Parts: sequence; C-alpha cells; structure tokens
Amino acid sequence: MKRVTFIRILTGIKLVSNNVSVVENFKNKAMVIVRVDEIMAETPKQIRSLQKVFGRAKYYSIKPEGDGLTVTLEFSWS
Repeated sequence: MKRVTFIRILTGIKLVSNNVSVVENFKNKAMVIVRVDEIMAETPKQIRSLQKVFGRAKYYSIKPEGDGLTVTLEFSWS
C-alpha cells in the first residue's frame, strides 16, 4: 500500500471518530487505534468502505471497552 492511500484511509476514519490515535514507526508501518460507540454501515457504499479499510489492514482487532469499541488497525506500506 502506498503512503498516500494510508493518509486517505486515515482521513476517512477521522470523519467517523474524533478519538483516533496513530502510532507510526520508522519501518514503514503505522498503528491506528480508534474508539467508537458502534461500527455501523447503513449504505452499500459504507459497507464497501469498511471492507476496504479492514482489507488493507495488515492486522485488525475489535474489542469492547466500556460503552464502546476499540478498533486497532495496523498498516504497512512500501
């Protein structure tokens, strides 16, 4: 994945949740942690977008935390 694609994905994630943490290291990898109340796709376009985000992630984890969810995504690019 190109870095530009990652930035585009990150921008889209930030539109969904204001609570986004990004940890980027020097080996062309980034870890994104998103805290949301729920993950919901109401339209086919939203479903495709979620599929693309999870499909491009090298690793993802969805865990309950209090009243919401914590989504951890790891991306790598060349």
